[in-house]
Amino acid sequence: MRGQVSFEFFIVFSFLILFFFVSLMIYEDERESADALLSSMDARSVASSFSGAINGVYECGNGCSYTLHLKEGYSLMVYGRVVEVISNSQIGQAPLVTDRVQIQSATPGRYVLVRNNNGVVELHDA
Repeated sequence: MRGQVSFEFFIVFSFLILFFFVSLMIYEDERESADALLSSMDARSVASSFSGAINGVYECGNGCSYTLHLKEGYSLMVYGRVVEVISNSQIGQAPLVTDRVQIQSATPGRYVLVRNNNGVVELHDA
């Protein structure tokens, strides 16, 4: 009788260990997916912030300016009427109302000055 209980305990314990490892693998996979989604959403948020600043300064007219922070690890580019932010292989894009945008310098981790200079929106380190 004692051997039968030990065998049943071994079987139940084995199933519990198997369940634990399968659950752990599923958790790790889902966590990686969630991290990628969060990084993508963060890149879109930064792109949206810069898009709003560029659009607002352009519409305000000559001499308007705005300063905002470019987070560490992000790079900023403008293609036509789209601002693109890249971070850790994640890309965030946002629309612009003008294609007259020049990025003179936008260093990650520093403040960037967005200024309207005679209808051309210039971005450079503040």
